[in-house]
Amino acid sequence: MADSHRSFHKAAARNMTRTLRNAQRAATVVLGLCVPFLLALLVWDLTANINPVPAVVTIAGLVMLCFFFSYVFVVPDDLTSSATDRTLSIASKIFVHTRNGMTPDAALGACQIILPETLASAMCITNGRQVLASWGEGCERYPTGQPVVLETTLNVIETQAMSVFSRDSSDTREREFFPRMRAGIVAPLTVRGRCVGTLELYYPRFGNIDMRQTALASGFADLISTQLASFELERQEEVSARVELRALQSQVDPHFLFNTIGTIVSLVRTEPEKARSLLIDFSNYYRQTLSDSETLTTLERELEQGIRYINLMQARYGEGRLRIHSHIEEGMGCSKVPPFILQPLLENCIKHAMRETEPLTIHLEARSTATGMEIVVADDGIGMSEEVRAHLFDQPDQARPVQPETVTADGSIKRGCGLALCNVLMRIHFFFGDGSGIKVESTEGVGTAITVQLVGEPHEPTPTGTLLPSSAA
Repeated sequence: MADSHRSFHKAAARNMTRTLRNAQRAATVVLGLCVPFLLALLVWDLTANINPVPAVVTIAGLVMLCFFFSYVFVVPDDLTSSATDRTLSIASKIFVHTRNGMTPDAALGACQIILPETLASAMCITNGRQVLASWGEGCERYPTGQPVVLETTLNVIETQAMSVFSRDSSDTREREFFPRMRAGIVAPLTVRGRCVGTLELYYPRFGNIDMRQTALASGFADLISTQLASFELERQEEVSARVELRALQSQVDPHFLFNTIGTIVSLVRTEPEKARSLLIDFSNYYRQTLSDSETLTTLERELEQGIRYINLMQARYGEGRLRIHSHIEEGMGCSKVPPFILQPLLENCIKHAMRETEPLTIHLEARSTATGMEIVVADDGIGMSEEVRAHLFDQPDQARPVQPETVTADGSIKRGCGLALCNVLMRIHFFFGDGSGIKVESTEGVGTAITVQLVGEPHEPTPTGTLLPSSAA
């Protein structure tokens, strides 16, 4: 029913446009025939007829044709342009309110914009059970949270079809809702085939409702539904990103865990102070790993987490086998960065760049740029081929060069550095957007440099909400 109603209005708009074009073509034919005739008649009147009346009449006819030409060819375009501008302006104003879901404040803002565009005296937006906001005559009696009693609203929720209704004095229960209004329109708000609420217009008389009013109700409901659907998609993407972040965060490699504990145990008798220091690093490392992944952290804290990991690896291989040099630009320690982006890059260096016997040197640098900041993790390890580098950011189910699953230098399972990079990239996009990213440069036998480019200011994700709240805040 709702689809057929929208199709009806689209067909009406197409018919109106077609009629206008036909009228313009007919006017062109009339002008092509009449203007030469009137001009010839005017010349004849001025040369052969002394009486000026016919010439005046002819000139008046030409003026009328000019006005007719302006109306048919110029005025409709001006009216269309004006109506289009007004429609876009209204849509933009409504979007400002509804872009974060249909909260009570957003619903009130939408009502205040929509009601003046109609002949209705009052309106409200509901979630099918309660009023989210009302505006117009008597709206103070229907605050947020007021239960819906209109039977038409419940029917629209069930059928997802717009309904026009009228009522008389016998409808005692329904007359409690905007009692002075004797008629109204209830249009569904639908998202992904599910009715999530209603937009309702109330009129003093049933005669106030015509095709234009039903078209406005349907159009505004469709507009809000589209914006709610867009918000729902964004919300689902953010929820998915949160779930993936938590899942990745909760993964603890048992090989790394057991081998690190074994290293600490081996030092308890020979170097108790070093074992104690490593145990503190180990405890703090996992405490931060299991902490909140949905809030920004500082670059200084990320660096501390990375150094803890390097300390644990140096205890395993020896400080002569693994070295790290860091340079952080002054004042950047307090810069906000996504959590868990530095340690995975350092981990990749050890897992994939370390040679069998030669030492590995890692260079860590953070610097400001014209658009934000860059974090560079470079090593002098074995590097990678262009083929491997080209597939670094492929998803796990996509084709990538087959690598044997082996235990790496740090005692964990080698799964491919692309998985860690995809994890880091996801965090970057989650907090900084798609304008930020990762650049990888590598030469076989020389080493690899990974540059994290953070553009602009990060945003703290807002708590996930709902499209239409079920109760007052």
